[in-house]
Amino acid sequence: MTRLLSGLFPLLVCFSAFAEDVKDAPIPTTMNVVGIAIFLVLFFGSCIGFFGYMWWTHKQDQKK
Repeated sequence: MTRLLSGLFPLLVCFSAFAEDVKDAPIPTTMNVVGIAIFLVLFFGSCIGFFGYMWWTHKQDQKK
């Protein structure tokens, strides 16, 4: 784990050297509604799926 973390820091420093400066980026004038809808469906679907799975396993443990 220590070896992984010690190798990760120089990699992140290298990536930050190639990062672009976005101070003067223009404000987006249009929104991608399809992308936002897909994100919301996946996000809330995964949240509902996770809590449904937790409820199902809790229910199965109570039967045993």
